Amino acid sequence: MHPYLVEPGLLARVPQLLREQGFERAVLITDQDVYRAQFGAFKDGFERLDVVGIEAGESQKTLDNAQWMYGCLARLEVDRQTPVLVFGGGVIGDLGGFVAATYLRGLPLFGIPTSLLAMVDSSIGGKVGVDLPQGKNLVGAFYPPRAVWVDPEVLSTLPEKEGSNGMAEVIKHGLIASSELFELCRQLPPFPEWSLEQRTELVRRAAQVKLEIVARDPRELGERAFLNLGHTLGHALETAGDYTRLSHGQAVALGMLAAHELARRQKLLDKPLPLKQTLERHGLPTKLEKGFEWTRVEAALAQDKKRLNGKLRFVLPVRPGLVELVSGVPLEQVREVFEKLCAS
Repeated sequence: MHPYLVEPGLLARVPQLLREQGFERAVLITDQDVYRAQFGAFKDGFERLDVVGIEAGESQKTLDNAQWMYGCLARLEVDRQTPVLVFGGGVIGDLGGFVAATYLRGLPLFGIPTSLLAMVDSSIGGKVGVDLPQGKNLVGAFYPPRAVWVDPEVLSTLPEKEGSNGMAEVIKHGLIASSELFELCRQLPPFPEWSLEQRTELVRRAAQVKLEIVARDPRELGERAFLNLGHTLGHALETAGDYTRLSHGQAVALGMLAAHELARRQKLLDKPLPLKQTLERHGLPTKLEKGFEWTRVEAALAQDKKRLNGKLRFVLPVRPGLVELVSGVPLEQVREVFEKLCAS
């Protein structure tokens, strides 16, 4: 498992950390928002640092942008010992990591996540990839970074909506493997009110859940699939919304509510969970806005990469800290739950 370091003020130490890995030169892949807000914290200290930047947003995670980045790396005369630093949220980590995994058959990769979602989830475990019009993350690879460096001080610059976005994954990790983390989410104030100590502790605890699961199952042959809680319907909603109407965290929140309802219908729940209230506490949606069409959601579900033998697989909660992977959930039941989200 790759090293994962959490430390306030760590951003300023990135050039030193990279030198300790034996590198002087690097290519930084980032988006314009992160570049403007955070680049000054560590731009000095490199012998050479080239920056490849794109616009922010899930809609940027495309093969066209990957190809454009390949051209940038070629013009910069990158070789196989030129490290790539992915500096940003989940989109940059996925796209930049995919480019690093596939250019020259693999470049050294380091993660510097700047969003809560990336810190606790997408930067961990080496899943990289891009979206297609047919579905999310349909092209990708397992390509673990050499290390992930996390500075919780960065979270002080995040917009409130990005804090909410990340809390969906934190809540998910609590439901999967830590009743204590789920209870913390229930009690924790909304994102803007967190102290640095609270930020640091939350990141460490939420990340630890995924670090332990990935260490036991790095290629998703077993329990790593539990991390897909909320993602089967969530990814379909993102696709149906053209990757612009819902953020990833918002889609996962709705997907978790759907999973909770499916678990109730499958008679798996020990008792109803306070999930809706917890999501609302952290500014996450609990109903679908108008305009989402079941036909588009159904088409996206048909392309879901987590299907097995043509059957949809859903991770369903049993109680905080325990979930089950259920294959063959009837599509009509999924439609009913989707319609309930729309009506709520």
